[in-house]
Amino acid sequence: MYPITPTLSHLLSYYNIINLSHGTKEDKLGDAYEDYCVEILGSNELLNKAKHYPLNLANTDEYLFYSVFSKFPSIEHISYLSATREIQHRITGGNPKTDIIVDIQINNSILQLPISVKQTTAPKVAMAEFDVNTIVREIGITDPILISLLEKHQRDASAKNFTPIEKQELFNRMTAYRHKFVRWVISGTPEPTNDLRYPDLLIKFSITKSNQILNINCYTIDEYVDYLTIDRYGNPKKGGFGTGLGWTYATGSKGEKIQFKG
Repeated sequence: MYPITPTLSHLLSYYNIINLSHGTKEDKLGDAYEDYCVEILGSNELLNKAKHYPLNLANTDEYLFYSVFSKFPSIEHISYLSATREIQHRITGGNPKTDIIVDIQINNSILQLPISVKQTTAPKVAMAEFDVNTIVREIGITDPILISLLEKHQRDASAKNFTPIEKQELFNRMTAYRHKFVRWVISGTPEPTNDLRYPDLLIKFSITKSNQILNINCYTIDEYVDYLTIDRYGNPKKGGFGTGLGWTYATGSKGEKIQFKG
């Protein structure tokens, strides 16, 4: 359990989280935790502390800061930080997968770090939903049997009508596309890119329904893909036909799209 710090407490109060209904609460929690990451990851006070003293990892602010900047080989070379939630829309007009961008000044250059921020009370959080035509186009799937099985899953809104052979077939045929597919679901792009609308890092807050923080995890996108798809023995996970994702549907799009949770 990670204690709620004054910074996060202020944001939860600002968004009136305690008094919101379920649907509205989820949206505003997203705003609160994104603002929280902007405050902490753009903090030059924490940067200065980290450069001169050990961070207190029992403090939620400092643990979050450490989780991100421990990804860098040497924090001593960072001279200034700033962060923002202002992200350009995607070319399609859709929302970017990036939630915040951290500007990191190293010597005379600026490194921009796009980050996705997720918070959830469930083991898995909704990552994206797509129709099969979009999945096939974006991933470059050409296997007609795989396409047919994906369409059946979309049409039935589950694998409830799949035979054991069809389930195994879908697992086997997803193998060639697994990494690109899961990467695309998580980040919006099947390949690494310099486009800031697609995140390089994912921060995931596991919280209780009373807004206590159970866990904070920070992953590169490829680390999270491996976390979802590979078990502790190095074998593909069986869940989600080898993707490690939950395959379901969102209210209002049953039979038309597949929602993926991770």
